[in-house]
Formats: sequence, C-alpha cells, structure tokens
Amino acid sequence: MDISPALKKDRGLTQESFDKLLNCLNRDRALAAEGYERIRRKLITFFESRGCYRAEELTDTTINRVARRLIEGIDLYTADPVNFFFGVARKVLQEYWDYETRKNASVDLPGPPSEPSQDPRIMAEQQADRLVYEQKIACLEKCLDQLPPKNRELIIQYYYSESKTKIQNRKRLAEELGIQLNAVRIRALRIREKLESCVTSCLKQITAV
Repeated sequence: MDISPALKKDRGLTQESFDKLLNCLNRDRALAAEGYERIRRKLITFFESRGCYRAEELTDTTINRVARRLIEGIDLYTADPVNFFFGVARKVLQEYWDYETRKNASVDLPGPPSEPSQDPRIMAEQQADRLVYEQKIACLEKCLDQLPPKNRELIIQYYYSESKTKIQNRKRLAEELGIQLNAVRIRALRIREKLESCVTSCLKQITAV
C-alpha cells in the first residue's frame, strides 16, 4: 500500500530534532525517553483504533512533524505535550484518509486502465478510458473539498476501511457521534447521494466544454 507524498516528506527524524523533542518532554533524559515511548504507544493505539493499517508509520510521521515544528521555533503551548501530539495526529489522520479515499475512488469509480497495448485501436481506447478515469478522480476531489468539514470527515471514515474491520470502524464512528449505527448509515447515504450528484454534474460540465 502506498502512502501520500505529503505524509512521506514528514518521515525521518534528525538527531537535532530528536534532542529538541526530548528536551521539550522533560529535562531529565531518562524521563523524557519514557514519555516519548508512552506518547508513541498512545499514538499507535489512536491510529489502529481508527482502522489504519499503517499505524506505526503514521505515528512516526506525527512525531517527526512535531519535532520539525519545534526546530522551527514553535512552542507546544500546553501543559501536557500529549495534547499537541494528538492535535497533529488528527491532521495526519485526515490527510491519510483523504489520500486513500481519493486513491481508491470511493464513489464506485472504475479502476485505472490496464497496461498500454501496442495495438493502435486498443491504445486509443485505453487513452480515452484513462482520460475519463482522471476526470472522475478530479471531480471526486473537487466535490469532497466542497463538502462541509463534518460531512467530509464522516463520509471518508464511513467508507474507508477494509471489509473485515468496516463494521467495527462504523460502530466506533457511531459512538464518537453519539448516535445509533443506523443513523450513521442514513447520514452517510445522504452525503454519498449528494457527492455522487456533484460528481455527475462536474463530469457533465467537463464534457460540455
């Protein structure tokens, strides 16, 4: 499974940024190391509980992003550093969901065309299919961005997960929203209908040009 380029760039921790991070957690290096491991375990649990199969990688991305901000001179502005880490983690999670949702084209888009053929006729068909596919992806991204933030997050969380964890993920979503699972399904269906309508309208505008 691939990972978003935007998330990849935050991976990798220099010694300087790591030292800065530990000093922020505690002046005592041993206590700082314990705090670091505790935060890392909590972050892994945070991502795993939300159906992320790359929890450790996203945890590293979160920690590295916090460390980079410290190097840039940003203060945590909180008595408990964990709160700052989780604030960054939520942003990383949203980026991850956005990328995976768009990559997998959750609104029932067909997969990308197969490998190019040497037959001119087949090549022309494949190029046409790829153009349609790219147009649908572009419209999906545009329509996702137009959704209210809460609806956008709900539809991404509702549809992004593997089949074996989908039920658990949706139950967790219902608990977070404080509503019944059936109510979540209804909300997701309504949002999906609006999203599909938006994608269809977007495609009509493109083909009409």
